[in-house]
Amino acid sequence: MGDIRQHFDDEFKRQTVKHMQETGKSPSEVSKELDIPVSTIRAWRKRFADTGEKSQLFVDYERLNKLEQMNRELQEENEILKKAMHFFTKNRD
Repeated sequence: MGDIRQHFDDEFKRQTVKHMQETGKSPSEVSKELDIPVSTIRAWRKRFADTGEKSQLFVDYERLNKLEQMNRELQEENEILKKAMHFFTKNRD
């Protein structure tokens, strides 16, 4: 059977990164302590930057995705309103 994939919440990830920063341990040392792949620990370190918070790049990426979704929704609404306007003005004549 395959390995069961572990899921960790953002708070645990932040605490792990904070622990690494405070103790000066390397990702491989923390990986051994927690029995988590070293690549995962490194990814958490990149994602949660030096302060233990999400990096600005990651925050900007999330914001960009939300704005793009809002833009698509607004464009769809505009198209519907244009069609409705043409429908109602056409029937007046």
